[in-house]
Amino acid sequence: MFRYTVSSISSHSALRDRRFPPIQSKELPTLECTVSILTDYEIAEGYLDWEVGKHGLIIEFTDPEYNIRRSATYLPEVAGHEGWTHAETIDSLMRKAGYQGTITESLRKKIKVTRYQSTLCTMHYGEYVAYLKKNRGAAPSISGVPAVNGFKPGH
Repeated sequence: MFRYTVSSISSHSALRDRRFPPIQSKELPTLECTVSILTDYEIAEGYLDWEVGKHGLIIEFTDPEYNIRRSATYLPEVAGHEGWTHAETIDSLMRKAGYQGTITESLRKKIKVTRYQSTLCTMHYGEYVAYLKKNRGAAPSISGVPAVNGFKPGH
């Protein structure tokens, strides 16, 4: 069984991350949190040795121009969601890793690919509130202010 808690990191992201508008109390009933449980890590036989939608990827390679190690990862759902081929996914990962040079077939073949799978676990906000009430006897609080019926007073 998994234990769900709101960490200070997720609270910071939800309320103070300048890249996104803060979550408002009226949005709470529609929120859900999905966690990917990553499993079955395997070294792939090459950059084509994985299935779109089934495997997540970790790539590792040496940037030939700067002679530095680069790496990046995508969860299993990314390539399928984007509609990418194997090569498009690998190329996107290389860019995500910070590589700005020309991507060639020769370079792709030098990449170490680790593939993995994941199981998604989702909890809706109402389930979270019910869990806290049952197990802790109280509804959640936001930034130390108790929520009333799941809503922060004054918001």
